[in-house]
Parts: sequence; structure tokens; C-alpha cells
Amino acid sequence: MKKIIPFVLLALFAFTSKGFSQFDQPSFQLGVGLALPLDQLKGDNFLSTNVYNGIQVTQIDTVDFLRNNMGAKTGFNVFGKAKINFDKFNIVRGVGSIGFTSFNTFQTAQSGNYVINYNNQNFLLPASYNYNFNALNVGLGLEVAPTAFTSLVSPYFGGYISFNNFSGELNRTENSYDTTRFSFSGFRIGVNVDAGIEFKVKPEFGFALGFKYDFGNLLLKEKASANISERSDWGRTNGKLWDDGGSFYSNLGNQNGGLYSSQSKNLNWGTVYISLNFYPNALKNKTGTSKKK
Repeated sequence: MKKIIPFVLLALFAFTSKGFSQFDQPSFQLGVGLALPLDQLKGDNFLSTNVYNGIQVTQIDTVDFLRNNMGAKTGFNVFGKAKINFDKFNIVRGVGSIGFTSFNTFQTAQSGNYVINYNNQNFLLPASYNYNFNALNVGLGLEVAPTAFTSLVSPYFGGYISFNNFSGELNRTENSYDTTRFSFSGFRIGVNVDAGIEFKVKPEFGFALGFKYDFGNLLLKEKASANISERSDWGRTNGKLWDDGGSFYSNLGNQNGGLYSSQSKNLNWGTVYISLNFYPNALKNKTGTSKKK
């Protein structure tokens, strides 16, 4: 047994040294995509319409928005990845990524009236509403491209741990110039899976088509505890995400406010994307060959 252990350690050292010697082919990926919110991340509309004294009134929805869903709609994603190979054929890669997704990109501002009470009198005021929900994420993981050794075409798939910062903002503009807002945010940990096909146009660059799926808030969800000091209120810029259910106070859709129950929400989304891939090591080798000539 004592003779075997040194042999195993020596073999492990040789394998590790050989593996590290192949860390010489970094590549970079820059991409854009169409982001599709899913599950409780997506919503129909953050506004609801009622009739008050024969006049149509538009207000923040208090039935589903922020209670049962986050009101996100289709948006855009931009991302970048840095990759380093774990073998000489560039089949297994370590990946670091950063991305930003802006939902509700195609949702325009919506106009209407809202009710305000002063001195026991109700007044109708014109207003314009806007809402956006964003996700900033950093990821670390592994990627496998089984036919990358061909240097032509290869499918690839990967899995990543993602560190996500979610943020949302509601804006209400009165008289076309006076804007008040409510914003909220939260940090969560999730998982991202990615698959696609990459094409090498030249040794130094190529492109890829792919689809990635984000499970955005698997860890660190927050539950609302009916604390009045943590209410959702116009003018507040440090609201909570409340994605683990519970009850919270809010006056966003009703000037008098109220206590609202909410359900746990899974903040998941898919992204269809296209990207450019860069292989700087190939350019370096090409330059070196030219100099030798």
C-alpha cells in the first residue's frame, strides 16, 4: 500500500501538469438575444382599469401584479463569456459569464386617469405609467463541445451557477412632467443551462446560435412579513422582491393602501440568442507564422 500511494500521487501530478499545460486557448463570446419570461416572472399587465363615477380609471393592478407574478414581458439580453479550454482539443471548457436582461422592452408607456383624495374629495388626474424589470447576472460553469476538434461545426452544452441581481421600477408621470416612482430589488442565486451550435468561419472567429434557460432564484428567496416599515410605496426606492410569498403592505394601486397576500414565485426565463466567437490565440499563432516567413 505504501508503494502504491507515491505512484498514484506521481500519476496525479503528471496528469494535472499536462492538464494545466493545455490552458492556452482562451476564447471570448459576445451575444444578443430575445428573452422570454416564464412561470411567475411573466405577467399580462401591471395595470387594471375600473369605472369610477362613469369615468374610466387606470391604476396599478392589485390582484396579480407583484402578488402572483412580476409582470415581466419579452425583452432583450446582452451577454459576454470568457472561456478557457481544459484539453488540447477545446472540448471541455471552463466558462465565466456576465449578462444583462431588460424585460418589458416592447411595452410602451400607458396613459389613463387615477383617483386622489384631498380634504375628503376625490379628484381624477391624468397620468402615464411605465414599468421595467431587469436581471444582471454573473455565472461560472463548464461547457462541453464534443466535436470542437473538427474546428468547423460543433454542438455545445453547458451548466452554470448564476449570481443574479433582480430589479424593477414603476413610474407614474402626472401632467407630462412630474414623475414619482417605486423601485425594488433583490440578490438571488440560481442555475443556468445553455445549448447551441457553434460555427468557425476562420481560425480566429466564428459565430453561434443557441438557447439558454435561467432558473433565477433557487436560493435566497425572501418572504414578506407584513411589516409596515417595508411597505411598497410611491417614492420608495429600496423595496423588496418578495418572491417567497407572505403578506405585504402597499398603496401602489390604492391611495389608502392595504395588506396583500402573495405567492412564492419562480423567476425563470429562456433566451434565444446569436453570438460572435473570438479566438485570439489563433490570431497570435497566425502573426507568429507570418514573422517567421
